Amino acid sequence: MTILPIGIKLLFYLVGVGTTKDVPFEDYQLSSPMLSVFLNLLILFLILGFIVFLYLKTSLFQWKKPIVKGKDLLYAVYVFFGGKIATAIVVVIIALLFSLNMEEAPQNQQAVEQLIRTSFITVIQVTILAPIIEEFFFRKIIIGHIFTKHKYLGLLFSSLLFGGMHMLAGFSFPGMILYSGLGFFLGLVYIKTNRLETSIIAHGFNNLISYLLVLIVR
Repeated sequence: MTILPIGIKLLFYLVGVGTTKDVPFEDYQLSSPMLSVFLNLLILFLILGFIVFLYLKTSLFQWKKPIVKGKDLLYAVYVFFGGKIATAIVVVIIALLFSLNMEEAPQNQQAVEQLIRTSFITVIQVTILAPIIEEFFFRKIIIGHIFTKHKYLGLLFSSLLFGGMHMLAGFSFPGMILYSGLGFFLGLVYIKTNRLETSIIAHGFNNLISYLLVLIVR
């Protein structure tokens, strides 16, 4: 066993990942879900570091000091409740028209819920890292730069791409609508405020509520 796996094992042991009992370190075992959590976090931190590098060391993006305003929280609430209600209505209508199965959650959602149940560390991934990275790509890059002169066309494209990327674990039509609907509302927030911070907060708030709901029904 090399130093890196030992370090990973020690980190997980210290924060109590995968066990709630007083298990000696030598008897502590890493499981595949634990490694999956660690690797996901590592990849997201690397991507976040690359984004920071682009902002600070290149001329591709203009660095602006992040500003969080009180109304950002209101936008977050609007996105969560407005987006959930609107997309749920659309999903139910389409499900009734085409006799789709509404009982089973999208596979991406199932995978995320499994990671959440594996360790509380995933709260960092779900509520902080993922919103920052996804908003940077889907809103800042696509709407703010690629579709600069046609923002609403960019909104449509980014929403569908956002939904499609969340279907990589397994496609489901209701899931596509739900994720694309969330992407659409987050895109609207970005366009209306022209501030990435707002859509990041709204995205993080949405994920935080979903995270807490998973823990409650655990």
